[in-house]
Amino acid sequence: MLTGFRRRSSSWLAQRTPALVTCVGLGVGLASVVAQAGPKDFAIFATRMGGDSESAQPYVNRMAAKLADATGWTKGELSGRFFSSKKEITAFVETQKPGFGLVEPWLYLELKRAHGLELVAEVESADLNSPKLHVVVTDAAVKSLADLKGKSLWTHLAESPRYLSSVVLEQETPIEGQVQLKQVNNVMKSARAVLRGEATATLLDDDQLAAARKLQGGETLRVVYSSKAQPPVAVVVFGKTLPPTEKSNLTKALMGLCVVPSNADLCKELRIAKMKAPTTALWAAADARFAKSGGGTK
Repeated sequence: MLTGFRRRSSSWLAQRTPALVTCVGLGVGLASVVAQAGPKDFAIFATRMGGDSESAQPYVNRMAAKLADATGWTKGELSGRFFSSKKEITAFVETQKPGFGLVEPWLYLELKRAHGLELVAEVESADLNSPKLHVVVTDAAVKSLADLKGKSLWTHLAESPRYLSSVVLEQETPIEGQVQLKQVNNVMKSARAVLRGEATATLLDDDQLAAARKLQGGETLRVVYSSKAQPPVAVVVFGKTLPPTEKSNLTKALMGLCVVPSNADLCKELRIAKMKAPTTALWAAADARFAKSGGGTK
């Protein structure tokens, strides 16, 4: 997002960008965010945006101002915040129920039923989304997912094992009881761990895998499983915090945000090409698999 960003760069989760913001400062930041939350506030939890809390907030503020102009809302009643961890964004949603948000697909499915989330759009972005994910190993004895039983898998989805099992791996049996999961937000770290034998497997998308194969010894990385198409970052409305007319107005503004030429620089910094209507079949398939596994029922 910010200065020094390079597409497909060597940072954070996808080795593309660092996490956008650290929840606007945990101690004071989270408390102040919660205190300010309202039905026209928005939350961003897209783990591949770049920057830090101090440098990112002006861009979030610009997004809020653009949306206020497009919706006719008062600038002071619309504000946005970014969250860098599942714990922070979940606490914010549960206690304050913001009006809308841009969130990771797995978080949307986890919170959908309990908090009445409605999918209104999806983010089109070459930098923020992983259309396909691969389980990668070097161990010659591992030839399939079944061979990972009792072994270690380092992944950015360890905190969402139900999503990992049902949507990514399409397994009926929860993976957390079969495989040793470790949450790792830096995929090059997990790829190196596999190359060194510290981890048996890791989860990489196409670009991450290409980057990992450039590491020393990276040519030994093998794919033992490739997922079907994966959902992108979701644009959601939280529960019934917004009246239908305002929700419709907001959806139109969001989908038009990155179409307006004067917003091109902002959207480029946010790594968003555009927001568009959800790919219905893709989301329906992911939701069905997740729901069948019992996910999102709490």
